[in-house]
Amino acid sequence: MVHRVDLFLFSLTGEETQISPDLQACLPADERQHAARFTSPGRAGQWLLTRALLRRELGRRLPGHPLHFGTLAGGKPCLLDDAWYFNLTHSGDWAVLALCQEGPVGVDLELGRRARDLLKLARRFFAPEESQWLAALPEPSQADGFYRLWARKEALLKAHGGGLAAGLENVIFHPAQEWRLENRLDHHTYEVSDSPFQEGWLALATRGTHHLAIHWLDERLEICPEPPHLAINL
Repeated sequence: MVHRVDLFLFSLTGEETQISPDLQACLPADERQHAARFTSPGRAGQWLLTRALLRRELGRRLPGHPLHFGTLAGGKPCLLDDAWYFNLTHSGDWAVLALCQEGPVGVDLELGRRARDLLKLARRFFAPEESQWLAALPEPSQADGFYRLWARKEALLKAHGGGLAAGLENVIFHPAQEWRLENRLDHHTYEVSDSPFQEGWLALATRGTHHLAIHWLDERLEICPEPPHLAINL
């Protein structure tokens, strides 16, 4: 089955604390109260913005359908009746929402701005063959390789539903073999695609193949033209 995925990309800068009245109307009182408990106004605004977008887009696809949210065992948010599947990610100043009706979806954005000992992290969390591949790369390419690998693995773990608790080492990619996937999580066949994004990588995973529609959003969360410097090829 082909999974049709709508991918919404939007910046969290500038207008994150100024939620428009129509978006506010998408949010129930308990979610507005939840945001009020954030110690950072910016974080509260970002949470409200992403939550309002999620509710607006699900509402457009499920008119008159009550939206009852829950969480899977691995902590992934979901609709309790599985009417639609969704996943959110954010990194740096960007957030991404993925929606799919046919089955679970996972999306991860890694902008790679954090200074870390990436080889040490790879040895700790990746499969031995993955960390060896990373160490063999020229040093200037290691950060790019690390974040590409991490984004692909986390997107798949989110599509699986177990999240990081299911084990990064149970999702093994073979970059030298066209990024062949070795899935030790379950019996499902996943498709994972990725694209460079600013200083990092954006990855998407579904059970089965996927067809993608990309939507860029402005500060009002309305469709806008694709930024020419941020073209995505997933």
